[in-house]
Amino acid sequence: MGQKKRKVEAEIFYTNRIEELKVILKKVQKKHSFFTLMRLFFFLISAGSFFIFWGSLLIIPSFIVFFGLFLYMVNLSVDTKYSRDKFLALIKINENELQVLAGDWSMYNEGNEYKNGQHPFTLDMDIFGKKSVFQLLNRSVSKQGKEKLAETLASGSDKIEVNSACIDELSKNITWCQDFISEGIVNKKDTEKDSELHLLSKHEIRLSKLINFLRYFLPFVAIVSTILFSIGSISAVVFGVIFLLVMTVIGNNIKTTNSISQSLTIQTGRVNTILKQLELYRLLKTESPILKKEQDELLNSETGVIHSMIELNKIMKRFDYRGNLLVGSLLNFFSAWDFQILFQLKKWLEKNGEQLYIWEGKLAEIEVWISGAVFRFNNPKSTFSEINNENDDIEIIGLSHPFVDHSKCVLNDFHLNSTENFIIITGPNMAGKSTYLRSIGLTFVFANAGFPVLAKSCKLPLLKLFSSMRTSDDLTVESSYFHAELIRLRFIMDAIERGEKVFIILDEILKGTNSKDKEIGSAKFLQKLKRLNSKGIIATHDLSLCELSVEDTSFRNMYFDSTIEGENLSFDYKINEGVCKNMNASFLLKQMRLVD
Repeated sequence: MGQKKRKVEAEIFYTNRIEELKVILKKVQKKHSFFTLMRLFFFLISAGSFFIFWGSLLIIPSFIVFFGLFLYMVNLSVDTKYSRDKFLALIKINENELQVLAGDWSMYNEGNEYKNGQHPFTLDMDIFGKKSVFQLLNRSVSKQGKEKLAETLASGSDKIEVNSACIDELSKNITWCQDFISEGIVNKKDTEKDSELHLLSKHEIRLSKLINFLRYFLPFVAIVSTILFSIGSISAVVFGVIFLLVMTVIGNNIKTTNSISQSLTIQTGRVNTILKQLELYRLLKTESPILKKEQDELLNSETGVIHSMIELNKIMKRFDYRGNLLVGSLLNFFSAWDFQILFQLKKWLEKNGEQLYIWEGKLAEIEVWISGAVFRFNNPKSTFSEINNENDDIEIIGLSHPFVDHSKCVLNDFHLNSTENFIIITGPNMAGKSTYLRSIGLTFVFANAGFPVLAKSCKLPLLKLFSSMRTSDDLTVESSYFHAELIRLRFIMDAIERGEKVFIILDEILKGTNSKDKEIGSAKFLQKLKRLNSKGIIATHDLSLCELSVEDTSFRNMYFDSTIEGENLSFDYKINEGVCKNMNASFLLKQMRLVD
């Protein structure tokens, strides 16, 4: 009941936020319409001033005033358009969260590009793909953020404590998290779907000493020749020749300049996003000393990230100016504009180029924290795992699976003390064995990433997760199902023999061979894992495996059960100590009219 109440609280928050945002959006839309209309009005008036005041001394002043008002309205129109787009993005964010609470998170990226059948656990644990953990968690809007989240889930984090502290703190400020995300949505352009700012550092801008000289000499020639032409000291022909010579010299480098300009144009949205997000990060008030330290490392570093990004933004705008043929020609003639901006960019990259990757990495980390914070906010009964390095005891209380609706979820516990190695789980079909195994697996995945786990309390040692649950045959290499299983188990054994500390999840192994071989092989494999002091859990229909616990306390039996009453089959999905006695395969076959 507590989870359901908390879920309602989240729904209320998102619903109220949508209503508040819609009220503000309506006002912003009215302002935008007004400024757009006034922009058109002053443009027409400024153009019409030539006809209204033709032959009058007021022609120039009136044009300047009305054109100035036109430019002012343009700026106001652009600002209100940005505000409108941001509020629309924020409304969509909250609408999406309501859908997530209702069990639909299909609007988010599936992370199919990160799928890897050879990974220790991601395929078995539904980490990537449709209806996956990644899709449920992912709130990142940049390529770097998605990659960092995928890496954190697949490999864990070497900053577990930092991730946990920052996620917990940001979960208390979801409004800030949404503002941060919305900046990436609003500023993202179609041309920079997967832009990576650090790629700018790969540009080699080679400016010779001659060009360095010409960027001062050519403007001097242009200004002097213009003065001489205006006072009649040189003819129009001579001035024209000088103009062509200056533009030809600058034009010799135009291929390089255009290439760099195109790269910068693609990154415009990314730079605007970073600037907005950095400013939000600067304004974030936090009581967490760990998050405060992370803020200081990025914002108060010697490189001065905000100041440097503002400078880059200015340089990018200077590249944009040359896009207009008339403006670009005048700028290049009077100031050797292409040479100047190439020099400015070269100098900026020499100072900050190596920092770009670091800055983007830090911002990607924030997106990972936000993904975790939203999950924490949507699941406030979740907790952070206590990593225990003193012994190998495992204790998870009130465990659940993130895909199972809170109102229908049955909580279970999992214990494995330091003297035990394996839990052997038996039970009938559909009783909950596989879901239980995945719930335990995801607890390790989330804990190793520093994410909140769906449990009342959780104490784990630092173990790497390995699993074998969804092995498939490979016809392209003529590999049988059984052979594929052996390869998977060898993969797990290799990690153990390398000295890695692992937790193993196995579901009905050696399915590709006959029953007797399966029983003997499974028992011997578990015994070897025990001798290597590995820990794990296995679900099986082979009741003979349960006999391992009779002579060896390193193994313990647990089971799920079902109840058959007449034509009705029911499950309580609760884990119990001992061995299952009730199986339901025959009952299900009769229910499906597959047997008499």
